[in-house]
Amino acid sequence: MSASDWVLVGSTIFLGAVALFVPYLSEAVKRRAFAPRIEIAFRNASPFCIRTLWTSRHDPTLSEPVFFFRLQITNHGKSQARNCEAVLTDLWSYDAAGKPFKFQGFSPINLRIEVPVPTNINTERRFYCAIGHVSSPAYQEHEEKKSFLDFPGKDGHAPRFLFDLETYPNSQPNCLLPGRYAIKVAVYSENSPRKEAFFKVDWSGKWHDDLSLMLRELVIARIGEPASASA
Repeated sequence: MSASDWVLVGSTIFLGAVALFVPYLSEAVKRRAFAPRIEIAFRNASPFCIRTLWTSRHDPTLSEPVFFFRLQITNHGKSQARNCEAVLTDLWSYDAAGKPFKFQGFSPINLRIEVPVPTNINTERRFYCAIGHVSSPAYQEHEEKKSFLDFPGKDGHAPRFLFDLETYPNSQPNCLLPGRYAIKVAVYSENSPRKEAFFKVDWSGKWHDDLSLMLRELVIARIGEPASASA
């Protein structure tokens, strides 16, 4: 074959490869440009933290205060995030020296959110997902106490911060006595990358009926990943 023939063959192969590759490149760029973008937000203030009441249609006398502490999950992307779920994946407890110890073998559990799980999140749609709550001492004593599973090595009679989970396995902690802890929350979606956030939870165990006072007793703040040792 002459040099011109080789040039012709090479050009044909190149153009064929480009013709095959361009649609894939175009689709990849399109997916990236219009992909969902999940963000997790929290502030130790209203409306992330709210005071409401436990009530029951079966018991018209029930009216006990409860404080909910909630994450805000928003899709800032340009397309719908499909089949999303918020999951509590890890738990740490801090010792007196301020060193975090991770609970080994913690099973990831879905957090309860305002809409059915999994859910689709439209562009710029946001909703709240409860991390946990603190009920009045009376409600905890009469209704929730039997369900408490404390972090190993912790005990006492102070009010608990109870995680808001879809299920409550008997094999791991589901509530926090007074102390310092850390948690990891992950938001999963079918068509967007996993989004993770770490939070420190400082809980004094003191109950107040006023939201502003309770926000001084239970303080949740976003942090980096705890550099933990094994418990």
